Amino acid sequence: MLIKMRAPLILASSSKIRKKILQEVGLEFKAMAPLYDEDEEKKSLKKMPPKKLALFLAKEKALSVSRKFKDAYVIGSDQVCEFNKTEISKSKNSAEALAQLKKFNGKKHFQNNAVVIAKNGKIIFENFSRVEMKMRKMSLAEIARYVECDQPWGCAGSYKYESLGKHLFEKIDGDYYSVLGLAIQPLLRFLHDKKLIRF
Repeated sequence: MLIKMRAPLILASSSKIRKKILQEVGLEFKAMAPLYDEDEEKKSLKKMPPKKLALFLAKEKALSVSRKFKDAYVIGSDQVCEFNKTEISKSKNSAEALAQLKKFNGKKHFQNNAVVIAKNGKIIFENFSRVEMKMRKMSLAEIARYVECDQPWGCAGSYKYESLGKHLFEKIDGDYYSVLGLAIQPLLRFLHDKKLIRF
């Protein structure tokens, strides 16, 4: 392994994309689903602004695992899609995905990404990033074809930017990895600064 770890690292997520991002930068880690019911918690957090919501959920995910594995550094991350200052929930099927993308058509929306690290039940690092996404004007047939091809339900914003979702946009302003759901550069900077990883 090129990257040497000085402490155990856990990703508190079942996201395939987040796992892939950490693997691509050579980190050795374990991944596990957070011991936290995000969907149930969101019901009581509907009035929380998207930025605060992303940070809150990322922290709760990391802390839920950190309390059980106290010697490990636990990464928590959350992605909140925002349109007209309101959270857009993840679509559950193709009809919902199509409806969401019709809302965004030719307009701007935002992806809010929070990344934190917990150690021994305490948050020791947090980062928030916000990306402005400008969707190009598309026909309903084009949008429907995209949904059929990429099957993006269950994704924040109902598109897979790591896949064919790039075709939906004329411009993005912000960090590519934040759109994917894990802002990697601030995380790596922290790990290097604290000498938790080295070549």
